[in-house]
Amino acid sequence: MNHIEYMREALKEAEKAASLGEVPIGAVLVDNASGQIISRGYNLREKKRDPLAHAEIIAIKNAAQILNKWRLTGTTLYVTVEPCPMCAGAVLQSRIDRVVYGAPDPKAGAAGSLID
Repeated sequence: MNHIEYMREALKEAEKAASLGEVPIGAVLVDNASGQIISRGYNLREKKRDPLAHAEIIAIKNAAQILNKWRLTGTTLYVTVEPCPMCAGAVLQSRIDRVVYGAPDPKAGAAGSLID
């Protein structure tokens, strides 16, 4: 798969969020060596009444459980919208190698739009 195909997978996750009335953001975490999708996530803040239930956080937490480790080196996170400061911090803390996002977020983006 390539960047476009992985982003399409993230968009499928965003569609799940939209169908629930959530902000339509989706994410997939990919193993760089195998190209396999390790985990997926989509926004669930409203459903869970949880301000931390962002797509990126859910995908990161799922991957940590699946892999039984918190260091997610050797991975790339594909997310439909530029990560917010909280999610950017989670990416750094989990040691994800790279983030690819589909659209900038001038309101809350922490990968160059609002915070660089």
